[in-house]
Amino acid sequence: MKALQVWIPVVMLGLVVSWVPVAEASPYWGPAEAEAWQVGRTAAQDTHPWADLPNAVGDTRDDLAMFGLAAEFLSIWQVDIPGDPEFGGMREGEHLPGIIQTDNTSEAIWVWTRYYELTGDNRYDQNVLDAWTYCMNYPAYLEEGGSTEYNGYYRMYNCGWAVRAAQKYLDIYGDDTYQDYADSCASYLRYHTLSRPGSGFYQYVNPPVLSWAMGNLYYVGMRQNNAEWRAEAVRQAEEKIKVWIEDEPTLLANETWAMSGGATMWGLLESYFCAHPAEIDTWVPLYKDYMDVFSSPGDFQNAWNGWYALGHWATGAALEDAYHIGVHSDLTDYLSAQDGDLDGGIPARPEDSDDMDQTWVTSYLVYMGLDERLPPAADVPLAGPTIEGRIALLAGPNPAHGRADVRFQLARPQQVWLEVFDAAGRKVTDLVAGQLPAGRHQVSWQGEDSAGRQVPAGVYALRLHTAAGASAMRSLVWVR
Repeated sequence: MKALQVWIPVVMLGLVVSWVPVAEASPYWGPAEAEAWQVGRTAAQDTHPWADLPNAVGDTRDDLAMFGLAAEFLSIWQVDIPGDPEFGGMREGEHLPGIIQTDNTSEAIWVWTRYYELTGDNRYDQNVLDAWTYCMNYPAYLEEGGSTEYNGYYRMYNCGWAVRAAQKYLDIYGDDTYQDYADSCASYLRYHTLSRPGSGFYQYVNPPVLSWAMGNLYYVGMRQNNAEWRAEAVRQAEEKIKVWIEDEPTLLANETWAMSGGATMWGLLESYFCAHPAEIDTWVPLYKDYMDVFSSPGDFQNAWNGWYALGHWATGAALEDAYHIGVHSDLTDYLSAQDGDLDGGIPARPEDSDDMDQTWVTSYLVYMGLDERLPPAADVPLAGPTIEGRIALLAGPNPAHGRADVRFQLARPQQVWLEVFDAAGRKVTDLVAGQLPAGRHQVSWQGEDSAGRQVPAGVYALRLHTAAGASAMRSLVWVR
């Protein structure tokens, strides 16, 4: 249960919210849980040969079908009783129905929105709106644990998920109803940080959480064209995360709370190295092999492997390295095979029974594993029936090499501009500038600037806007 029942739309309150420790779940760990972790902590294994893994590769399934099962599983575990104080929230899991958390709910918003983007099937539109109701009542930046640089990890983690989900919702539905909340979460990340106290639980949970937070702050900074958010994400990534890894490379194999070293690598690649792509080929190869390929046994083993999958995907995309893409694919297959009863959910640990599936771990599988192997969107109308006046912008493949196809749809004839910006916010080129008829449109970008020169590898932002004031943005990774 949350300590606050209503959304207070102020970011920097500095409140300390009480917490209730619960076993077998991923919510906030307070002093008691942190002390228990410290007593029982064991060093991560140096290597995990694939030959020793359970054989999941032979149990691979259709990714989109698995995605659909996961979306349905989440809908079953959403609180759907009108008048319930937790209405719209996402229960922790099959055996933990009394735990309802904002991070789980934000993750579900992302999953259901992405499902609509992929399929054009709007069956979860009401689930999304109900989930927003919960998030407004229990905002990410007022979650348990306080907001100091040592103990504020849970709010930072929650705000990372909040801005990621809100941006996906805005991109696909074109509805800015929740943008003030999203901006408040981004501002929380902008004005807060995490540090390492020197020993104990926070020494190890704070690096991956801060990296996750800064990767998302940079992401929304690109999408919202907010240079201040981007600059702060890059600064914290450079001055803290990058230095921490250089001083202690085994952080990339650490597993603490729900996080693992894959999150630490992902966030650094999604923030600092998006702004400094020229350094990727010299820095990343020095440290990438410290990142584990399979987690140690533990309370949240499947979650840890989700983060490793995401970290290897980001590494493979940055270096154009097939090995790391392969690790991501193998881990995704392994996690998919954890759905032993084919209900779409997976548990936190391989040894857990089929009636112990958890919603947040299932969302990890979708976001960190399945999604990277799926196309940008199915060949369906980009504008759905539930929200008027939306425009959607899709681009793929992503990462792109040689050519990226950009698709959008207009409800009526209008003046349209489609522009490409680099990671510093400088305009690279115009893809469209003029009057277009209603309907679907597709243009291609060959990775050239306005003078016809090839652009360097890196992250670029596509911005579509109309004379009527509608707009949409999408990031695109360009590789050489």
